[in-house]
Amino acid sequence: MRYVPNLIPDNSKVLPDYFKGDVYEVTKKNAARDVIMWLLGAVFFLSALAFIKHPLMLLLFGLIGFILVPPGHKFLEKKLHFRLTPKIKTIAVGGLFLGSIPVFSHYAEIDKQETYQQKLLDEKAAKEKAIAEQKEQQRKDSLAFYIQQSYQFEKAHKIDEANKQLQHALSFASTQADKDQIEKGKIDIAAVKTFNLVKAGKYKAALPEINSLLNSDPSNSELLYNRAICYSKTGKIQEAVDDLKPLIQAGNSEAEKLHDKINPIRKRVAYYVTRCCDGSTSSATGRGACSHHGGVCNWNDPVYEEYRKY
Repeated sequence: MRYVPNLIPDNSKVLPDYFKGDVYEVTKKNAARDVIMWLLGAVFFLSALAFIKHPLMLLLFGLIGFILVPPGHKFLEKKLHFRLTPKIKTIAVGGLFLGSIPVFSHYAEIDKQETYQQKLLDEKAAKEKAIAEQKEQQRKDSLAFYIQQSYQFEKAHKIDEANKQLQHALSFASTQADKDQIEKGKIDIAAVKTFNLVKAGKYKAALPEINSLLNSDPSNSELLYNRAICYSKTGKIQEAVDDLKPLIQAGNSEAEKLHDKINPIRKRVAYYVTRCCDGSTSSATGRGACSHHGGVCNWNDPVYEEYRKY
C-alpha cells in the first residue's frame, strides 16, 4: 500500500511538517553518480563471478553489486518501502564488504590448502610417470638386446641359442607389436633350420617344415625355391615346376636355372614336309613336286617343335 499525501486536513494534522510530498517521488537524477554506481556495481559483479566456486562470496559480492547499480537501488526502495539514502547505502555496502573479509580469508585458506594438495598430487604423478617411463625404457632396451642376440645366433646357424634368446625376449614383450616381432624372429630361425636341412640333403625331412612355414608366409620366394629343390630331389618334378614358375615370372635367375635343369627343352616331330633340293618345301605329293626347285630331295622331311615335359 502506497502513501497518499494530503489525505488528512491541515487542522487535524498532529505533525503538520512531517508529512510533506511523496516520499517515493523520484529525485533529480545525477548522471555522474549513476555512472560511478554502474562501474562499482560491475566491479563487484565480476568479482562475484571470480568467486563462483565459493557460494557465500558470490552472494555477498553479488548483493553489493545489486545495491550499487541504479536498477537494484530502485528495486530495494520499492519492495522495502523506504528511501535508500547515500548514507544508508554506504553503511549497507560497507557492512557487507567488511563481512566479506573474514569469509574471503576463510576461502583463501581453503584455496591455499587445495593448491598445496594439488601440488603434492602433481609432484607424485610426475614422479610416478618418470619411474614408469624409466621402467618402460628398460623394458624396451632389454627386448631389443635379446632380439639382437637371437639374430646374431641365427646368422651363425646356432638355432637352439637363437631360440633361447627369443624366449628371454618374450618376457619383456608387453604389446602386440612386440609379440609379432618375436614371432617373426621365430619364423626366421625355423627357416634357417629348414634351409640347413636342404643343404644337408635331408629333403624329405625339410619338406614338412617348409610347408608349415609357407602356411604363414605363402609368397616367401626363398621358401618356395627351397621347396622346389626338395620336390625335384624327391622325384616330384611337376610340383617343383609349379613352385618355380611364379619365381621365374618375378625375375629370379636361380629359379630359372633350376627349372631349365629339371625341366629342359626337348624336341619332337611336329609334322613332315616335302623338301626340295634347293632347301625349299612343297605341298605337292605327286609328280612335278619341286620341279622348279631342283627336284625332291626328301619326301618326308620332319619338322621339329620344342616343348617341355612339365
